[in-house]
Amino acid sequence: MQTIVKQSFQDVPMFEDSLYRSFMPMVDAVRAEENDFSKLFPCLPSFAEGQNRQDVLQRLRILGKKGGLMDAQDPLVTITNPLDGNPTRNPDNKNPEMTVGFTFLGQFLDHDITFDPLPLTSTVTNSKNLRSPFFDLDSVYGRGPDIDSILYDRSPELQRPAPTKFLIDMEAARDLPRTSQQRAIIADPRNDENVIISQLHLAFLKFHNQVIDYVVEQNPANSDPKRMFEEARRLVRWHYQYIIVNQFLKATLDPVVYEQVKKNGPTIFQPSAKPKMPREFQISVYRFGHSQIRPGYKPNQGFGAPIFDPVIDPQDGDPNDLRGGRRAPRRFVEWDIFFDFGVQEVAVRNGQAVVQPRVKPNKRIDPFISSPRFDLPVGPGLPDPVEDVRTLAGRNLERHLQHGIPSGQAIAQQLGYTPLTPEELAELRHLNFHRSTPLWYYILKEALVQQGGQRLGQVGSRIIAEVFFGLLLSDSSSYWSQKPTWTPTLPRRNGRTDGNFTMVDLLTFARVA
Repeated sequence: MQTIVKQSFQDVPMFEDSLYRSFMPMVDAVRAEENDFSKLFPCLPSFAEGQNRQDVLQRLRILGKKGGLMDAQDPLVTITNPLDGNPTRNPDNKNPEMTVGFTFLGQFLDHDITFDPLPLTSTVTNSKNLRSPFFDLDSVYGRGPDIDSILYDRSPELQRPAPTKFLIDMEAARDLPRTSQQRAIIADPRNDENVIISQLHLAFLKFHNQVIDYVVEQNPANSDPKRMFEEARRLVRWHYQYIIVNQFLKATLDPVVYEQVKKNGPTIFQPSAKPKMPREFQISVYRFGHSQIRPGYKPNQGFGAPIFDPVIDPQDGDPNDLRGGRRAPRRFVEWDIFFDFGVQEVAVRNGQAVVQPRVKPNKRIDPFISSPRFDLPVGPGLPDPVEDVRTLAGRNLERHLQHGIPSGQAIAQQLGYTPLTPEELAELRHLNFHRSTPLWYYILKEALVQQGGQRLGQVGSRIIAEVFFGLLLSDSSSYWSQKPTWTPTLPRRNGRTDGNFTMVDLLTFARVA
């Protein structure tokens, strides 16, 4: 297998007052080139080729506006009905493997490989990727304990030498460590965007800490704390990568496309020592998860709320929505609601008590976006106060014009797939996008047409499979690059080591479930 020389961790300017607004220049030339992004299909024209830019922009804003075609038009979400959505436009996903936790796992994966500071209003397209373009959890580990020591527990410095663990605030062990101003002390501020993603980040901190204990127990004669830390980090990364390949991708992608790329390797996104993130992936296809966000969630049995409520006072320390950056006793996650632990619960349905799985299904993948996402608050990973485009759909669509992304139809033909027909996209006829469709909308509609919304269709699946497997092969330290036949070695929830490992097992091992 080709040997790839992996670059060092990229600089993430953490804990600056301007963290959510701007980013310091990277002075080390080996860490980032002038442009860390690329195109998978550089020879294909923009979906808007030959059209008046202002006219296209106006039509995109109509498509992505609040109350428009992509708005699921959900009923008002309140703390008493956080899961209610429009049953026509926001139905459950019938894929039993696609539980509600996959939305936030997908967001966590995205934050591990891309961090693009380029604003929507920029007139240039070159940008630096402020994350390492590998599934190496630099969004969790930062640049390691020697450089980003603020992320780590000081005990090994103050007591006997020991492998380094992450800092956990033992006075609030159910929350991320925070400053006095409630800023999370983590390597990527976007992982505190909402309660659920912040709790998932916390789970990975605790997973590492438990793996440290496991490694020490398994190697009692090894007294080198740095080697023990590196071995624990390797195990954490490899089990995480195994979950990506064998659970996340398998549940998300067209089964035929998944197996083809897994077996034969990527053909359009070739492994390299410093891969550039394709724009078709970063701003189009991988945003499929935005379609699966519910209007609201119940992170635990005693608390449910809309994902965001823009009318809430931003100074509220415990608001009735799920925005992050807050610490309060009720703001935690019970993971058996999000991933399938096999737990049953009694619920009342039509006046009758019924026994049902406690885990909640994900939302179908389709072109309909939950209504709260059409009025976004400001914050990490969200709009700046000065920006006037506050709908998620509108922001995604405008980036297609900003970066000249080809149409879904052109990419389907390039990949050898039969494109969706104008009749299958007839709802776009009045906007003249039915023959040349923005890629993001195209792959959402493709998922609905080809897979009933249970998983992605051909084009969406192919691009994600190419990029994911390409990144894993580009990283010489990944399990997929070093030993793709490797199987997990940590014990599962049932205590056995049987060659498999899922998110349920990870959360159990981390002792958060």
